[in-house]
Amino acid sequence: MKTYLLLFVTALVSALVFTPLVRTLCVRRGWFDVPRDARRVHQQAIPRLGGVAVFLATLVALSSLLLFDNQVTQTFEADGTRFLRALLPATLIFVLGVYDDLHGVNPRVKFAAQALAAALLYALGGRIEGVSAPFVGSLEFPAPVGFLLTVFWIVVITNAFNLIDGIDGLAAGAALFAAVVMIVVSIALGHPFVTIVALALAGALTGFLRYNFNPASIFLGDSGSLTVGFLLAALSLQGPQKAATTVAVAIPLMAFGLPIMDTLLALLRRFIGRRPLFEGDREHIHHMLLARGWSQRQAVFVLYGVCALFALQAMLFASDAGVGRITGLGLFVVGVIVLLAVEQLHYHEVDELRARVKRQLSLTERRQRLASNIRVRRAGQALARATTLSATFEAVEQLLRESEFVSATVVLGNGHAGDSARALERECDAPVLQRASLRDGNVCWTWERQAAPRATAELNGLWSLHLPLTAEGVGSSGSVEDATWGYINLYRLDDDRVVLPDLNCLAAFFQRQLARAAERVLTSAVPEERAGKTQPRTKELVTDAAVATFTNARGY
Repeated sequence: MKTYLLLFVTALVSALVFTPLVRTLCVRRGWFDVPRDARRVHQQAIPRLGGVAVFLATLVALSSLLLFDNQVTQTFEADGTRFLRALLPATLIFVLGVYDDLHGVNPRVKFAAQALAAALLYALGGRIEGVSAPFVGSLEFPAPVGFLLTVFWIVVITNAFNLIDGIDGLAAGAALFAAVVMIVVSIALGHPFVTIVALALAGALTGFLRYNFNPASIFLGDSGSLTVGFLLAALSLQGPQKAATTVAVAIPLMAFGLPIMDTLLALLRRFIGRRPLFEGDREHIHHMLLARGWSQRQAVFVLYGVCALFALQAMLFASDAGVGRITGLGLFVVGVIVLLAVEQLHYHEVDELRARVKRQLSLTERRQRLASNIRVRRAGQALARATTLSATFEAVEQLLRESEFVSATVVLGNGHAGDSARALERECDAPVLQRASLRDGNVCWTWERQAAPRATAELNGLWSLHLPLTAEGVGSSGSVEDATWGYINLYRLDDDRVVLPDLNCLAAFFQRQLARAAERVLTSAVPEERAGKTQPRTKELVTDAAVATFTNARGY
């Protein structure tokens, strides 16, 4: 135990010495992380090669074991190949990270290099050969499957720590908690190799946090976050993969709980929003906490607490008594807590996905929406047969009475006031036209549901849907011209419980048929002296021409 303590202290002191030296070198050479985009939280240039200090401190601590002779150091000397299989690929990742910090690396090249390092780790013996999962038991994988899983695991965890390196001290602190889990679990399961490396890494991270905690004077950079993530992922593969324990599934998942959760959320929201999966944004968990007005320190302390809870859960799984149903129950409880926590972050993509699932599972709402779409199509068919103003407005009124709209205004016109007046005069006795009048040379017809707020006077609490009535026709020159025959404004209550019909059905079917009906009615009112000059002919309406706008009547 004294050797373990000495190892930790050596790494700690080495990091305290190396970090300011690296920071000074970065200042002299101009190696800064400059906040050039909105994703970065810091406001001024900060040195970014802190990973160099962490990596050197870890190597110094491990090398110091060669100066002593006891059971721990004998294990270190006798099992040098196991250290080589972890440190050699990690060194390649470290070199990649340093180059990325200094010159920048294309994301594809970065992922390819990480995959090659993971393949090297697999070739040296660090691999996933099987797992023991709750309710499933022990599973052994064929070599190709094990190789793919090993590479996938290494690359995901490596980049997970890189993704959360967004505010001062978060990535280093999360890695420290994960290293502590590795130390406790490896001691409990009797894996001195994992204990030694994890202790050295934990000491280096602790010393580095002295300079990385808010306000940070140096960042980990990719040289640190990628290297630390790779080392921790490699250590998680050193457990007895075929043993009847949960170390191959539950413990790594809990140890890397926060980075994994943040990565999955990033991929999920980008997939739902149809954005590039590897495009940076400012919607990581720490960004969402900052957006709620929290300071960097407050956000980091809360996320440290999350890491501590994950770490505690992982340590509970280290016991053999934690196998099977108890482990499965623990993972289920953690999953529920994570979902509740994500709910409080108010991601737009997650909220929309939840609403979509709710709509799909709600049989009542699906039936209501289906009925609304059928009413729209029935009204469209009635409009297709309409040749008069009264028949046109009767079809619209029938739809409005059976729908959730509370008010509507229909304006029909072709730019000639006389045509609108003649069309209205021919049917002045029709009851449905009692609500119609001439305004600015157009036929204006209004409808309002009884006991509903007046759409024209009391717009507060209403939403409006504006559908322009545009159709294609043939002008006097024989060319195709767009003809506008008016518009319809539909109003509904600002109530989430009201189920609207499919907007595509309204815009692509009902709107088209109403435009055609307006064309027929107003064209029939054209006097004979103008009838020979322009012969409008409706063609199939292009969806792009039928632009519908859905706006809040209060101006939002």
